[in-house]
Amino acid sequence: MFMKVTVTAVALCGTLIGGSIAAQAETLRASLIGPIETAQGQGLQKFAELVKERSGGELEVEIYPDGQLGNLAESVEQVQSGIIDMTTAVPSILAEFVPELQVFGVPFLFRDYDHWTKVVDGEIGAEFSEMTTAKADTVILGYFGGSVRNLVTRKKVETLDDAAGLKVRLHPTEVLSAAWSSVGIQPTVLAYGEIYNGLQLGVVDGLENEPEWVKRMKFYEQAPYITLTQHEIVTRPFIFSAKTMDRLTDEQKQIILEAGAEAAAYEREIEHGLDQETLNELITELGAEAQEIDKDKFQATAAAALEPVLENAGLTATVEKIKAVE
Repeated sequence: MFMKVTVTAVALCGTLIGGSIAAQAETLRASLIGPIETAQGQGLQKFAELVKERSGGELEVEIYPDGQLGNLAESVEQVQSGIIDMTTAVPSILAEFVPELQVFGVPFLFRDYDHWTKVVDGEIGAEFSEMTTAKADTVILGYFGGSVRNLVTRKKVETLDDAAGLKVRLHPTEVLSAAWSSVGIQPTVLAYGEIYNGLQLGVVDGLENEPEWVKRMKFYEQAPYITLTQHEIVTRPFIFSAKTMDRLTDEQKQIILEAGAEAAAYEREIEHGLDQETLNELITELGAEAQEIDKDKFQATAAAALEPVLENAGLTATVEKIKAVE
């Protein structure tokens, strides 16, 4: 089953706008890893509504939820090749092509939601979008996200010492591996769809995730302990195929770019609003248990371990620039 809707998006410039062919009816495909009722699904639906309205029916979008078109990595690859037209990605996958995006995995990079929003909607977010277009054949239309990640485990973790030796599912980037290894955690690679069984079988002892997905994937059934590390504000680049963009008219490109930015802002407000609500539901209704941890100690330990990694990756200045945003 898929949902058909129409699409438009955000203003880019220069090379994207030049050299278009004549306008014609176009059906675009969007891959959504989760259900349509998620914040991401609602963001894609908003995008489709805006595009339909502004293109006068020249552009339509079919949204394929629940991973029908492939997992996250497969969806990103298909967007790059132009097989499908758009999806919501994660920086750790795009970092294979744009290493600078690893910076989003630096723990405690953002002071709060407002700081994060100013970064992704400002000059730095625009620079990352330009890099992604140049290096990964995708256009970042905007940034979904805004929820907060915590450590979710099979055993209770109340101190950093409790975390030592745990196998935690992570995306294999240098930044994430260095940060979590600094507190004794063993970074473990596992496909997202295999996490539940991995927890059940002891392949992994935990993961880092935001409340909405802990609930939707029922990870709390196998890993009921939520340590409130609050180490990362989730960033999901909403990416569009550069190959598809090249065949659109200038007017259609403008529609896509503008609608993408508006849909991203819409999605973020939903996701941010659901975050604490869902965490409370996990604790009060679904049997999860939350505990605080010394975040200052975690931050200091991870920062020391990350210093040479960030330097080698050329990200030190980027981190400083992000932290300087007011």
